[in-house]
Amino acid sequence: MIDELGAAPAALLVSAVHRGGGVRLVVAGEVDIVSAGQFRQYLAGALDTRPAALTVDLGGVTFLDSMGLSALVHTHRRAHDEGIPFTVADPQPQVRRLLDVTGLLTVLTEGEG
Repeated sequence: MIDELGAAPAALLVSAVHRGGGVRLVVAGEVDIVSAGQFRQYLAGALDTRPAALTVDLGGVTFLDSMGLSALVHTHRRAHDEGIPFTVADPQPQVRRLLDVTGLLTVLTEGEG
């Protein structure tokens, strides 16, 4: 089942795919100071449903800034506290590089595969 999660800033598109009790958020566009608040709300909303697991697919993300990183870290911490497996999947090379430089690549992508 796929849900469109409502209006987002023009540079950001998020869809939720529900499968086997888990949720996969498929994100496309730019996660920056303009869209990070909405991105954080999507992440929180997905956790609010108490999924078996939450995966954030960044395959379509062309830009991620510190506000986007903060949203991912906050979500990772909350998911851990609530016992929900959380994984970031398919970061594009520029996003992967940012995750690597900040030391978050292994933390956020462990279990990806």
